[in-house]
Amino acid sequence: MSTTAELCAPLRTHRRAAWTLALVLFGSYAYFVPAPAWNQNSRFALTRALVERGSTIIDPDHETTGDKSFRDGHFYCDKAPGASLLAALPYAVFHTIGRMTGAELPGATVIPQDPRDAKAGRAPSLAERKPGDRILYNRSHRLGSYFAGVFSVGLLSVLGALALWLVALRQAAGNVAIASACALTYGLATPAFAYSTALYGHQSCGALLMIAFACATLAGRGADRGCSVLVGSALGLAVTIEYTAALPAVGFALWWWWRQGLRGALWLGAAAVPWALLLAAYHTVAFGGPLSTGYDWVWLPEFAEGMRVRYGIGRPDPEVLLAIAFGAYRGLFYLSPVLLLAAWGLVVAAVSRPRPDTAIDGLPARIAVAVCIYFLLLNAGYYMWDGGAAIGPRHVVPMLGLLATGLVHARRVVPHAFATLAIVSAAQLLLATAAMPEAPQSGNPLWEFALGHVLGRDASTDAIASNLGLLLGLPGAWSLVPLLGLWIWAAPIATRPAAD
Repeated sequence: MSTTAELCAPLRTHRRAAWTLALVLFGSYAYFVPAPAWNQNSRFALTRALVERGSTIIDPDHETTGDKSFRDGHFYCDKAPGASLLAALPYAVFHTIGRMTGAELPGATVIPQDPRDAKAGRAPSLAERKPGDRILYNRSHRLGSYFAGVFSVGLLSVLGALALWLVALRQAAGNVAIASACALTYGLATPAFAYSTALYGHQSCGALLMIAFACATLAGRGADRGCSVLVGSALGLAVTIEYTAALPAVGFALWWWWRQGLRGALWLGAAAVPWALLLAAYHTVAFGGPLSTGYDWVWLPEFAEGMRVRYGIGRPDPEVLLAIAFGAYRGLFYLSPVLLLAAWGLVVAAVSRPRPDTAIDGLPARIAVAVCIYFLLLNAGYYMWDGGAAIGPRHVVPMLGLLATGLVHARRVVPHAFATLAIVSAAQLLLATAAMPEAPQSGNPLWEFALGHVLGRDASTDAIASNLGLLLGLPGAWSLVPLLGLWIWAAPIATRPAAD
């Protein structure tokens, strides 16, 4: 049996729990149809350019986003290309079906705010729109973006949660209920939930880091070539999706070298090199050189000025760090208080002496702590630390899987506190996700934005519906009832041992 097959053996042994976990998570992520926004539109524009035109130029769609670069007379996505590349395959399927059925291409029109324009029937172009004019995206755009996101980010998020489940199962000495509770909490009660429903890069990157961490933690010395290739591919793709994953990826690679020796490290490097070459090729085609990124050519002056020195990364600000952790505006522990227990459990594991029946005690936990500290400090030193229109501190989302490995200790030691905080966190994340990940840059994102946004929605059956319940004609909070039914159906795997 290969090392990878051996690591995945519990998924077969406890296949009912594993399939239930995968179904409830994927169903939850697919339940929401995100509203178009700059970050998502930028990535989707690159996906469309690659699939429809075989190009990296997003000129036809650049008016739908402010997150873009400009070089030599053309517009480009300013993000790392990995998320767009992952979305290319599902979008290619969607686009092919659309061509075969005669569907229109994704597009957008402008609804003018000036009543004189509306009365005269004038419809300005995207380039001619004025402040206050509303962009209306057609059904193909909404469905194409949804399809691309759910079958790239959503699927990868499920795999990341299953990787966490494997680590938690080892840490919990084979207790399926504890492992399932921790994986569901990570997937539905942290910001990973919101960012698994939309075409962002943070959660995909985090899922890949979690997969690499699980392999490095669970594989014994002498792992085979296939496992090394898996780890190298996960790390290479993670960096292709989010540049900030580069330092953790190097750390994981050194860890793998220490555990598996030179041969394992070479196979890991061989698997990562194609992603590095792909990234260098994209940079060269779009921005003129292998080390030139979209952030060197940012279009909007306010963004360009912020990124001018060290890409906007400076010394971490203690006040910002406090706001990222506990603030009502973007606080991680305010939005997901159960992660306080995760942080406690991870620290306990980091200072504990390794035992044969555990997975993350000792060095693995210390590495997870180091990665979490890295992302927190990086976010605290970033010039736009709040992430713009966002829910929670989105720049720390890649670390959430590693942080969630500390939930096992909390679930065993303080199960009632764990259950209470997990329910509170899930309720708040459900509210935030149902509203949309792009919370305003003012006020409390939960109670001043999301609550009214969710309760005030009418039933809808058109392409701008924000969740599948609205498509069924259920208004406001009632639109979430089918999803809650799915959660209730899956609850037994986290509360009592499941039959295999």
